[in-house]
Amino acid sequence: MGTTTINCINLDYLRLMADNDEEMVQTMLAMLLEELPEEMEKISALCETEDWDELTRVSHKMKSTLAFVGNDDMTNANKDLERVTKYKTDLQLAPCLVETLNAQLPAVIKALEREAKMA
Repeated sequence: MGTTTINCINLDYLRLMADNDEEMVQTMLAMLLEELPEEMEKISALCETEDWDELTRVSHKMKSTLAFVGNDDMTNANKDLERVTKYKTDLQLAPCLVETLNAQLPAVIKALEREAKMA
């Protein structure tokens, strides 16, 4: 099976980790569809309250989730968000980075839903 890219996602890593077991792929897709919106809500709320330490923790956890999604914009924004909150440098960038994550989320969710329905 070749590269699985639907618009804004690339599931190659997910399929690799699932060893191309379609049942496991579907389980992982269901997990992503549940976790991504929840984690993004947390990230948005933590940014708003400027809880940088907790935001660093959630952002760090989100790295592994985003690896399965394969969206470069979200991965890069999250990596930068973790860096600025961890080191407390350029914190003025945090809201913009969260906005980038939130802007990508609807399309990513739709693409993941399409993949889940294809099975």
